[in-house]
Amino acid sequence: MKIKRRGKGHVGKFTRVFGRSWSSGKTFDKEAARLLRRISCEKARRMKAELLCVGSELLLGQITDTNAVYMAQGLARAGVDLHRKTTVGDNLERISGAISASLERADCLIITGGLGPTTDDLTREAIAKALGVELDYDERLGANLKELFDKRGWKMGETFLRQAFLPRGAKELLNPVGTAPGVWFDGEVGGANKLIFAVPGVPKEMKRMFDETIVPALLEKSEGERMIIVSRVLRAFGIGESALADPLEDILTTSTNPTVAPLIFGNTEVHLRLTAKTKTEEEATTLLDDMEQRVRSRVGQYIFGRDDQTMPQVVVKTLTGHKATLSVAESLTGGMLGSFLTEATGASLVFLGGVIVYAPSLKSEMLGVDEATIESHSVVSEQVAREMALGAQKQMNSTYALAVTGEAGPDSATGAPVGTVYIGLALPDRTAIVEHREFFGDRDAIRRRSALGALDLLRRHLHDNLEV
Repeated sequence: MKIKRRGKGHVGKFTRVFGRSWSSGKTFDKEAARLLRRISCEKARRMKAELLCVGSELLLGQITDTNAVYMAQGLARAGVDLHRKTTVGDNLERISGAISASLERADCLIITGGLGPTTDDLTREAIAKALGVELDYDERLGANLKELFDKRGWKMGETFLRQAFLPRGAKELLNPVGTAPGVWFDGEVGGANKLIFAVPGVPKEMKRMFDETIVPALLEKSEGERMIIVSRVLRAFGIGESALADPLEDILTTSTNPTVAPLIFGNTEVHLRLTAKTKTEEEATTLLDDMEQRVRSRVGQYIFGRDDQTMPQVVVKTLTGHKATLSVAESLTGGMLGSFLTEATGASLVFLGGVIVYAPSLKSEMLGVDEATIESHSVVSEQVAREMALGAQKQMNSTYALAVTGEAGPDSATGAPVGTVYIGLALPDRTAIVEHREFFGDRDAIRRRSALGALDLLRRHLHDNLEV
């Protein structure tokens, strides 16, 4: 694949690196990322960009818009401010209206979707309508399409030639892995210079065109000094969004660089997103480190990880570092706790195994829970959770053992309120601690929170009692 070597210095080198990477089948590599960060520090008047995602399937919820996530992250790395993302269905008037509105606000508009050969692929027509120009048939693009179909032995219908039309004044945006060419417009609109890039909605095509052409073009267009945008996410469990925000209110409302914003994730965690804008990645890291320390000094007991770290990964890593092992005994979670643990890389080094003891009789037969304890306190009790944990530890000879028993609902089998959960943790000295929790939500939410709550109990114990 050929890449036109545009620009000088780091920009030209960046483009050549992409060409080398893609021709060898590699993705966005470390050298390209380093050059991109370096260019980002050398350039930019703060270019304002918007995304327009086209497709009725997006509005109907039939597919997840992963393209917007990918491009938003790429624009942030490049130091381009993304101000808005819009989604519209396959309707010419609405698409062209969205394009016109974006061009009034932004310097650059990136469009995904609507470039295929069918009659509901209307992005080319919408761009032309918004610019007030005609669509022109490009003989070279038409010939390329015919040649491609001939080489592959395909019969090409006339509708495929719709892809050879471009809005007047625009040029082709090369698509190296698909049949639909993109659209690249660089010109004056309403007295100001505007950029429009349109790429197919197929993710592998979008990524190639975005990484290889759009990002280098944006870097070349930038002027002055660029600020990069770097984000970090702190992940918390065992506390609600408002309860987490209260002790951080002054930070949330007054901090401007980095900014701090809470958001709920997966109905089980609360995340704090820290975002810094600086000239260099090193400066951003310093700002984020300082802010993370401030946040942890107030709510650190709830924060278990950063960015992509999951609770099981954190627990497995900590156990591995101390050469400790773990076993589990599950009742209401029905194997979910063990499943979470085995999702973490390296779990085989520390996780010995587990038992699912749903019936009261199995708690006694397999874990040695005293029948009198069950009779006196019921299976949903502190006493049973303690004996389950100690029984699992003994049976599997593990350093630690977790046990979970409770009522997941929708009806209570023991008389305990739905959401009542007891989590037992057997310790290396063969004693056990038990935590009583009240979880809310439907059956699945209670089970998930119970499994994560068990891991969090172990995480907190390890953090408080071992050097981590």
